[in-house]
Amino acid sequence: MGLNTAQQAAVEASDGPQLILAGAGSGKTRTVVHRIGHLIAERGIAPHRILAVTFTNKAAKELQQRLSDLIGDGSGGVISGTFHSISLRFLRRYADVLGYPKSFQVIDSDDQKTLVKRLLKARNISSDRLHPRFLTSWIEQQKNAGFLPEQAESMLWNGLDLRDLYIAYQDDLKQLERMDFSDLILNCVRLLRDFKDVGTAMFTRFDHILVDEYQDTNPVQHEWLCLLAQEHQNITVVGDDDQSIYGWRGADVRHILDFERAWQHAQVHRLEENYRSTAAILKLANAIICVNEDRHEKQLHATREDGLKPEFHVCVDEYAEARHMAKLFNERYATVLWSQMAVLYRSNRQSLAIEQIFREEDIPYRIVGGLSFFARMEIKDALAFWALLNDCADGMHVLRICNKPKRGIGAKGQETIAALLSSSGQRVAQWLASTVQATSQPAPLKKLLPLLQLITTLQPQIEEIADRGLMLLLERSGYIDSLQAMGEVEAESRIENIKTLQSYIELSLESGITPIEFMDRAALMQSGEEDNEDKDAVSLMSLHRAKGLEFDTVVLAGIEDGMLPHQRALDEGEVGIAEERRLLYVGVTRAENILHLTSARLRRIFGDMTYPMPSRFIANLSDDVLFKSETMKQPTVYSNSQPSLASQNIAVGCSVKHPSFGQGIIVDLEGAGDAVRVSIEFEASGTKRLMLKYAALTVI
Repeated sequence: MGLNTAQQAAVEASDGPQLILAGAGSGKTRTVVHRIGHLIAERGIAPHRILAVTFTNKAAKELQQRLSDLIGDGSGGVISGTFHSISLRFLRRYADVLGYPKSFQVIDSDDQKTLVKRLLKARNISSDRLHPRFLTSWIEQQKNAGFLPEQAESMLWNGLDLRDLYIAYQDDLKQLERMDFSDLILNCVRLLRDFKDVGTAMFTRFDHILVDEYQDTNPVQHEWLCLLAQEHQNITVVGDDDQSIYGWRGADVRHILDFERAWQHAQVHRLEENYRSTAAILKLANAIICVNEDRHEKQLHATREDGLKPEFHVCVDEYAEARHMAKLFNERYATVLWSQMAVLYRSNRQSLAIEQIFREEDIPYRIVGGLSFFARMEIKDALAFWALLNDCADGMHVLRICNKPKRGIGAKGQETIAALLSSSGQRVAQWLASTVQATSQPAPLKKLLPLLQLITTLQPQIEEIADRGLMLLLERSGYIDSLQAMGEVEAESRIENIKTLQSYIELSLESGITPIEFMDRAALMQSGEEDNEDKDAVSLMSLHRAKGLEFDTVVLAGIEDGMLPHQRALDEGEVGIAEERRLLYVGVTRAENILHLTSARLRRIFGDMTYPMPSRFIANLSDDVLFKSETMKQPTVYSNSQPSLASQNIAVGCSVKHPSFGQGIIVDLEGAGDAVRVSIEFEASGTKRLMLKYAALTVI
């Protein structure tokens, strides 16, 4: 099947725990897929007795497609998916054991934020005292560590015990018959650990478990896997400790480093042949990562030609840095598409200068990692309407749209509706029907009643409508008209999104899924993974976002101390610095043919001027692995490196260009030396008064 020796050994490994250390670009997905095929074809394991676990929906989809290509029959019945989606499958069967209805729903991040804000408001806790985002993050940390509310340690914050708020938050969630994303995994662990009969039914469901990106597991995911594999111990984990870069969100690299100690008789397989990058790029990658001490020993070997040596360029400032990228990409465009090029950076704030220069140079680009489709306001609103129409809504859906379009139901009215719904003891579908039939209503419900009546009127018709009434309800309720009030351009974009949702609902229903299953799918896709991949444009993204991707030409921007390694990592010490070094290694191994690293002598951060040093990760690398070039002289770009006004040709009446404000004319100069201020009348933005030292002006 075209496997190399190491891949074939991993594919044909015996039962028991298997650790596949898969270096960047070494064909790990191919190896996993062929191991599954081997288990079915050669070992006689039934496909539905095999579980393959991934971290993202995109990875799960790719795995299913490759399995289908290899063994046919729609992947042969192999159970595959993310930790969250597989947990949701289990909970749909066993949630009642934990006191939830089997039809519970998953709360998304926006609704979670609303719930937390309401919880704090009910206790008169201002955001100045405890920000909702901080509480949400802390609760998630506790769940990722495997701690239920009663197990979490007390955490005092401005006189508040966050554990008490964690308890209250969970009570509110349960009353709403919802779980958050972290609950899905934690509650599965509870079933496996605390309920013997259910746990046995769960862990005897599979004969083999395979896990991708094992180095990214957090404690509760690790426990989830250990409990599921406890009986047969047929667990194959695939990962690379050199690419463990998510410690900041709970991932623990110790899980992969200690695998052999945790599982007796574990076999280890090393995939070190790289099929992506040139030998020159891999030489740099190996030189960077070998400095880390606490790692599995391995080294990437090239299967391709030597290629061009990676380059490191020190530029005047971030704008000169961006111009260097633009020059490289314009030259490279003669050979490859824009979409085969990328800029990777440590912090999203670095994109500002890059975007400005790329616009000037007419280089198409896209920011990867924006708002996901299902997180958009109009999509969440539309789904709330649709869930009410299709009897799969909960209280959060009612509150979301009770004043959309505006009906005069304010915050107090919404609280009244929530209280009435809670005190009724009914599910939303029952409550809706009884409310419509009631002869008298409290004031807020009177305002909501026309919408509820419209829903009950439309419900008998939805079986005959392809989208089960989505667009009909949105039009009849006035919601579409309310979007039109946002202005032509905004309304057009949002209505197009709703039409896309409509098509997606129709296709999904045709495939046989139910409305509640569709709502599950929508909740699980709240991950920001959707991007316009069809657009031919340079990708701009964070290094964390780039993991798993590859491009012909890559620029790693801001390779300097304080940026990479990040200052927070420098403050943490060697553990943090080691993860930052792994992050640089991930960035380097994204490049197939051309790799440039860039730095700036001067960088503007939150309005302050900084003068960073090149990153310690590359400072001592030899010229054998990295060509170093300082492009300090930029004759038409003026920053603090120019000594006098005369030598800069700066004078009143001079035409200049600013990277942010565009073209303008100098109308006044005042001060001397480093304190010179220049007043410029810009064509587009009027008069601005700037410090000449920091203005980065270009004389036209």
